[in-house]
Amino acid sequence: MLANKLIVKNKSSTDYGVFIQYPFTLVNTLPEITAVQIPGHSGDLLTNNTRFQNVTQTLNLYIEKPQEYETWSSLSMAIQDWLYSFDYQPIIISSLNDYYLEGYMSQAPVITPQDDMVATGSVAFNCKPYLKRIDDIDFRSVPSTVIGIETINAKPIFHIKGSGVLTLTVNGQKYVLNGVDDEIFIDGEKEWIYKHDLNQNRMPLAQFPNNDFPELVPGKNTISLSGKYSLFEYKPNWRRLI
Repeated sequence: MLANKLIVKNKSSTDYGVFIQYPFTLVNTLPEITAVQIPGHSGDLLTNNTRFQNVTQTLNLYIEKPQEYETWSSLSMAIQDWLYSFDYQPIIISSLNDYYLEGYMSQAPVITPQDDMVATGSVAFNCKPYLKRIDDIDFRSVPSTVIGIETINAKPIFHIKGSGVLTLTVNGQKYVLNGVDDEIFIDGEKEWIYKHDLNQNRMPLAQFPNNDFPELVPGKNTISLSGKYSLFEYKPNWRRLI
């Protein structure tokens, strides 16, 4: 039985004749805890490292070789080129419905032909310990009130086109940006402020309370922006533990 398809970089696995075999099961994350054995003391001393571990998500595949690929090797290389990434990227699995994974390929595709047209195989991704909401993949306009439906805080990315002094207010906390030149991104997950890309550092512009980045909480959130700007959009990045 075929479970579902995989979408990466806006391309579907069905373009390569690839389907995820049934059953598909998510690998669950665990909190990172350091256990220390103490002589003469029964029971390890536990230290909570306040983070959750990445997971390795292996997908078992069923493959029907498309006509445009003459050999299994050529298809395998095409699949590897499609999935390869130097950074985390959205990993969309159709049966997850409202959520997607963020990961990178940690095991190249392994294809085992059954005959000239059909094969089985596997591929693995190293994934962050959260599922993110699929409607947060793209930027959208920022409303004045946002209702969080997940149970843990979100770390949004704000994108602003403007100049001069801008003040972002989230849930009553003011995040001031001094001397914005045309465009700025505030990335709460990476805890980084930049212009067009990560290499264009704009961290010195920030005056944030306790040097913390804005977060969105479960339930009601209020957001506003003051200053000279023409675009104000965001990715809320609502998430849940796997």
